Amino acid sequence: MTSMKRWKAVWLVLLGAASYGILSTLVKLGYQNGFTPAEITGSQNLFGFIMLWLICLPQLRKMKGITFGTVLKLMFSGAFTGLTGYFYYLSLQVLDASFAVLLLFQFTWMGMLLGWLLDKKAPNRFQWLAMIFVLIGTLLSSGVLSGSWEGVHLGGVVLGLLAAVCYTLFICFSGRVATQFPPLVRSTWVVSGAMTIVLILMPPQFLWNGSLDKGLWFWACLMSLFGLILPSYFLAKGAPFIETGLASVLGAVELPVVIVCSALLLQERQGPLQWMGIIIIIIGIFVSEKKTGGSLAKVSVNPKG
Repeated sequence: MTSMKRWKAVWLVLLGAASYGILSTLVKLGYQNGFTPAEITGSQNLFGFIMLWLICLPQLRKMKGITFGTVLKLMFSGAFTGLTGYFYYLSLQVLDASFAVLLLFQFTWMGMLLGWLLDKKAPNRFQWLAMIFVLIGTLLSSGVLSGSWEGVHLGGVVLGLLAAVCYTLFICFSGRVATQFPPLVRSTWVVSGAMTIVLILMPPQFLWNGSLDKGLWFWACLMSLFGLILPSYFLAKGAPFIETGLASVLGAVELPVVIVCSALLLQERQGPLQWMGIIIIIIGIFVSEKKTGGSLAKVSVNPKG
């Protein structure tokens, strides 16, 4: 793989992670408008499912040759992104948002360890250094250092860590399952899996309780775009060409995006520690791309589908 294609893959994964960052602000705005986690999560996944299948209709012919087993693998992968939102939104009910985000971002080191296990390739010194930068930056920008640790809900901590585990597995599988098919086709089945697991766990009462008429449809469309369609597509197109550990590190850009969007759209004031954390995370992202040989040489990655 040429360095140009590799950098394109890196930027696609960054865009996917940034979409998740925008989603966090949209979810908060949805809550401010009186909607519940079940309504937010369920409508987001259902609308994303419908929108992506409508977009994919012209490419149905490209699904020829896709086996039932492959469909199950893609939907299984999508179930992890659905579970990520499910556990994360539940953790927000009993934890401060800053602490919940910190727990979610444990996927950075989880992804590195999983990549080491699956790829049989130990991280180089730059990737280890990048992980240190990302963890320190995450801690600073989460706001935990300026808050209180008293009264932390143990169940919420478990839910936040489960969200991190599910996000790690989603990033991993998105780069390994059915990579021979077009990204849009893969994303459609991934979103189908996310919708299925979420609606099983959270029955779609919003379809008949009047929430859609009260404006839920608007937030559902925005959240499905930034929470399912764009990140699923970008990750499906970029993740197969970079290592699992690197994809997890790049995913950390979500937190700076959350901070910036919250400041611009929610008027949440950020202190020096938060902005320092953003800078440190960005440094970590660039450090992760350095090679021990001193150049961006070709990287051959053969994901297992």
